[in-house]
Amino acid sequence: MARFFKAFFATLLILIIIFVGSIGYFILKNHIENPSDFFNEVFNDSNKRETFVVMGVDVKDVKNIENGTRSDTMMIVSMNTETGQTDIISVPRDTYAKIEGHGRQKLNHSFNFGGPKLTLQTINDTLGTEIENYVVVDYGFVKKVTDVVDGVEVDVPMDMKYNDEWSDPPLHIDLKKGLQTLNGEEAIQFLRFRKGYANQDLGRVEAQQQFAGAFLAKLKEPKTWLKAPLLLQAYEQYTDTNMPFSTVIKLGKNVGNFKMENIEKHTLPGRAGYKNKISYFFLDEKGTEKLLRELDLKQGE
Repeated sequence: MARFFKAFFATLLILIIIFVGSIGYFILKNHIENPSDFFNEVFNDSNKRETFVVMGVDVKDVKNIENGTRSDTMMIVSMNTETGQTDIISVPRDTYAKIEGHGRQKLNHSFNFGGPKLTLQTINDTLGTEIENYVVVDYGFVKKVTDVVDGVEVDVPMDMKYNDEWSDPPLHIDLKKGLQTLNGEEAIQFLRFRKGYANQDLGRVEAQQQFAGAFLAKLKEPKTWLKAPLLLQAYEQYTDTNMPFSTVIKLGKNVGNFKMENIEKHTLPGRAGYKNKISYFFLDEKGTEKLLRELDLKQGE
């Protein structure tokens, strides 16, 4: 799938996690005894930044991933739970990395060998970070949650028509220009369309931002809260995570203040190259160190 679509995919997941957390916050606040004891424990934590790794996969059952599966997308998400400022750092899947017990290989091979736990460990070993949580999510998530909220209204900037049988999965796009509400399948078409934008990548990014902004607005509508059980079901069905629910609640407490402008996207610096006739992405160690420190993902020596 296109790189920009994967970046959007992480953005949408963040929005859903925040929404799920806000639902949990509301339920616990109103339906448990002594909620103040629970919330004091959660929100008195001095750590105002929560960080986790998103791993995207295309599988039949995200809860029972078979050996041989590789994560096509790996992103570090770091959010300030007070301000909502969120950083998404793309980790190239071909990053040259040492995988415990398997020598040096492409980073995404770690998922094949040991699932999300080994991938998280490999990312930490490679970057010198101490991230504890991960979320594995299936790409069908985008289509599902769009249908759950009864579609998302966007202004399609042009007639979009494109067919590619060789794409994985095969790509068939047929949308008409104009303001319309896209269902899940149509949303995938809109987000994967590449041809025809006068400004190419910028046009695709603007389409992604338009959809994400409209989706966030839909989440904030009162009637969407009636869909909360279905969104929770989709989150449960299409994700697998070791993240404590208290952390999810912490992320979702201030959903009303969250804005798309709060999200900044980064890519680990480095270069593409070859070793033993195999293509890899080689990290720029100094540049990577600088970026991680700027984002408070590593402490000074």
